[in-house]
Amino acid sequence: MTETELTSEIKSASVSGIYFFYGDEDYLKNHRAAEIKSQICDDETLAAFNCFQFVFGDGEVDLPAISDALLSPPMLSDKKLVDIYFSSLDSLKERDRSELLSLLESHSEADYSDTVVIIRVPESGFDAGQAKRPSVFLREASKFMKVIEFEFQPVGKLHRWMERHFAGYGLTISPYVSQEIINLCGRSMYRLIGEMRKTAAYVASSGRREVLPEDVKICVTRTDEDDAFRLANCVLEGNISAALSALAVKMRLREDPIYLLSQITKVFSDLACAAAYILDGREKADFAKTMKMHEYKAGLYWKAAKSAPFEFFAGIMKKCAESDLEMKTGGADYGVIEKLICSCVLGEAEGR
Repeated sequence: MTETELTSEIKSASVSGIYFFYGDEDYLKNHRAAEIKSQICDDETLAAFNCFQFVFGDGEVDLPAISDALLSPPMLSDKKLVDIYFSSLDSLKERDRSELLSLLESHSEADYSDTVVIIRVPESGFDAGQAKRPSVFLREASKFMKVIEFEFQPVGKLHRWMERHFAGYGLTISPYVSQEIINLCGRSMYRLIGEMRKTAAYVASSGRREVLPEDVKICVTRTDEDDAFRLANCVLEGNISAALSALAVKMRLREDPIYLLSQITKVFSDLACAAAYILDGREKADFAKTMKMHEYKAGLYWKAAKSAPFEFFAGIMKKCAESDLEMKTGGADYGVIEKLICSCVLGEAEGR
């Protein structure tokens, strides 16, 4: 099921069955779940009886409680909602995941048309596998659930969303300025909305009605969440324009070229390690433990490493070594990094 189809069901008040929300964009998962909740549990007095919400931390699940919620009839309403959030579905024991699937499948087969179920997982808490080789949970869930992947929104949609958000404050913003915010923050809508609120409050307090580049420089905090990783992702996506734009941000900040190259090399080294683990059939948890990397960050690297074979990353490491030598013998220059990016994106690295 696509996000567009889900939106259509919500607008037509025809939500039904079991939904499984996963993917990169956590903001939209929670937003759609809130819309469904508002539709089903519109009476606050009865919400306590018709809206069952569960939040499970790492390794946690209460199957008897979920079963009781599924079997409980709605009160003075046509439908009830069972909303289940797992901070990390991957951290559950395999037996628990299997029993959860069995419980939900039995529920779907019994055709409880008066119950809507939503299961939500953050990007960092669920490895969906690859398109041709989905994870076991996703493959089994797809047989009886409405499975929706929430991806990062295209830049064009983000521009329009940001424009509507600022309009709520009585402000206007050009696509150029909104792109500047995206360049600094990335495409996570939770990250963007926090910076937009701060910027909107600042501009509105000044009595102006348009968000300017100067406001972005003053208000928006650059995302330090591994800019080199974001640049590497642009390379993996084959997006030379975005990769060079990410480099331009670093250049404007006058970041030392040698330091920047070392960051890029470290990112691709970690990605190569993740790719080697994947090739060897090992698990994401093993990679995180070996690299002493936070689970969320390890998940990002693991996902990125699946986009290309190990040989590709090995080829890029060779290019990085050549670039390092060129910098140390011919002078530290951003041109060396630009050449590295172009050669990788154009597929000159070995194994691309």
